[in-house]
Amino acid sequence: MMIRIGAGIIAIIIVAVVFIGMSGVSDGGDEDAMIPPCDYETSMVPPPPTTTTTCYWGMSEQTLVIPDEAAAADIDVEVSWTKNNVWVGIVEASESDHCDKKDGYFECGKGTVTTIAGGESSGKGFTWSPEPGEYRFLAGGEEGEELQSYTVTWAYDAGLSLVIAGPLLLISAGLAYYAAIGLKRDE
Repeated sequence: MMIRIGAGIIAIIIVAVVFIGMSGVSDGGDEDAMIPPCDYETSMVPPPPTTTTTCYWGMSEQTLVIPDEAAAADIDVEVSWTKNNVWVGIVEASESDHCDKKDGYFECGKGTVTTIAGGESSGKGFTWSPEPGEYRFLAGGEEGEELQSYTVTWAYDAGLSLVIAGPLLLISAGLAYYAAIGLKRDE
């Protein structure tokens, strides 16, 4: 009898944990994105003088770490901004190896890093479903964009994955059945 009561209590705990996990958590905020200034080089040879513009992308110094445990969750991150001619992307943290370290950020040549979400064609926002790993934010703009800093809004929702919740609910149902009915034995 005590085993059946224990099974019932475990079933209730599993159901509670699943429903709390599926309701999830959410958060959000605003961050400043930094675009490094463009370099302008004027050449007098050959005449007439020509100006060459070299623009860069700015990568965050801070690393965003998504732990391995996050694989059990469904996570969606929404990133948006209101300024025109600029964009934000997500890159693997190791991409900073292709960039120069500056004061508080990394300066990356255009096209030297690969975005895994967002990027030049992202318009004014994107949704990212991260996997466990280490990431950084990347900011850029159209050629000659003089805007140095702009505000990026982010929000995330995370909840227990149905791949995890489904089997847990089946186990809970089995335990509840055992607690209510017990095992039938041959007499």
